[in-house]
Amino acid sequence: MDIYVVQPGDTIFTVADKFNVPYERLVRDNNISSEYLINVGQILIITKPEQTYIVQNGDTLQSIAAAYEVTLLQLLQNNPNLFDRNYLSVGEELIIRYHKYDKQMEVNAFSFSHIREADLQKNLLFLTYLTIADYRVTVRGDIIEPEDDSIISMAKEYGVAPIMMLSTLTEQGRGSFGISHRIFNDIELQNETIQNLMQILREKQLYGVNFGFQYIIPEDLQNYVDFIARAKAVLSTEGFQVWVTLMPRTFGYNEDNNNENPYIFQVGQIADVVILLSYQWTVEYIPNVEQTTIPYIKRYTEYVLTKIPPEKILIGYTRIAYDWELPYVEGESPVAALANYEALRLANQIGTNLGFDEYYMTPYYYYERDGIEHFVWFKDARSLVALLNIAVEYNLKGISIWNVMEYTPQLSVTLNAQYLIPKLYGVTSDFLG
Repeated sequence: MDIYVVQPGDTIFTVADKFNVPYERLVRDNNISSEYLINVGQILIITKPEQTYIVQNGDTLQSIAAAYEVTLLQLLQNNPNLFDRNYLSVGEELIIRYHKYDKQMEVNAFSFSHIREADLQKNLLFLTYLTIADYRVTVRGDIIEPEDDSIISMAKEYGVAPIMMLSTLTEQGRGSFGISHRIFNDIELQNETIQNLMQILREKQLYGVNFGFQYIIPEDLQNYVDFIARAKAVLSTEGFQVWVTLMPRTFGYNEDNNNENPYIFQVGQIADVVILLSYQWTVEYIPNVEQTTIPYIKRYTEYVLTKIPPEKILIGYTRIAYDWELPYVEGESPVAALANYEALRLANQIGTNLGFDEYYMTPYYYYERDGIEHFVWFKDARSLVALLNIAVEYNLKGISIWNVMEYTPQLSVTLNAQYLIPKLYGVTSDFLG
């Protein structure tokens, strides 16, 4: 797979000619609008399949899969555009195989329960695990459950292991120090919470729980670790996995000191899997957002690897963009959080050129609205490839994506064109036969 940066004078058609690929593939893989709008500085991923096939009269997905000894799942992963229709067009190109060989990458993704079914189904093609992020614990230890039965069922049909994330967070990123403090300082309340967890895991037949508590006062960290250990002792008796999301700020990681706190090591001893993730919602400080960038994540990963073995680690990839008003004043400048695809869509609408920060591995651009200058910082396939390279370099378990509330072709194609994504269950979806 190549990554091409759009130059002045480029069109979808000239880029397709340059790389000798069908322009339809460029449009599909990069989610280009029907007007074929691309901006200078925008990137296009150029896939180079190992084997393709031109559809003939009478072909079906089943007959093509049988002829080339691939599964229907592989055909859909390689050609996700087929997912939305129940026919093949004579003359269209199908991708049979990529040059992946034995390169494997486990992929977890976070989602909320109100995800659109069409987006969920496509994303499930490229996942090993799906973490449902809107389970919330109350001050009494009760667990507020989302309506996610259909999501759980669909995940299993696509061979994906469903996991609940338990926290005090709302979807807007608001959490409660008070609830965390109350639970982590009351053993009876912890036991009540764990029993409620066990009941939900049994009833919904989930794969496990991901503890994603972010709002914890430093004095409660040891109690939090003890709570995780207590939960692990109970949940593991019935085979449920215990995961922990390790927010660097929450767990006391600070690049300016020696970080000799015991908590990360202890969590690594207890948990089955840890996720290294720093997700920021709407924040006022640019330095905070730096925690979501590749160099910061790499340094954090290198530190955690001194405490936790790589086979337990999923490295986090956040897909949140930020739009600041300028001039930037720390603590005062308004900032909006938006999805990566929204940031790129805005750039296309404005028609502005994109820059790229080689150190942070982030694209950016400037624009003006109502006389106020704005600065937008987001991520693209270059950011994702850099993160995947860290996972490969350190032999990590895989990656974890925040989040997949919409289907983004460039994300799925970048993963699928380079790695085998394992499934934990047999795929039983009716669509796959």
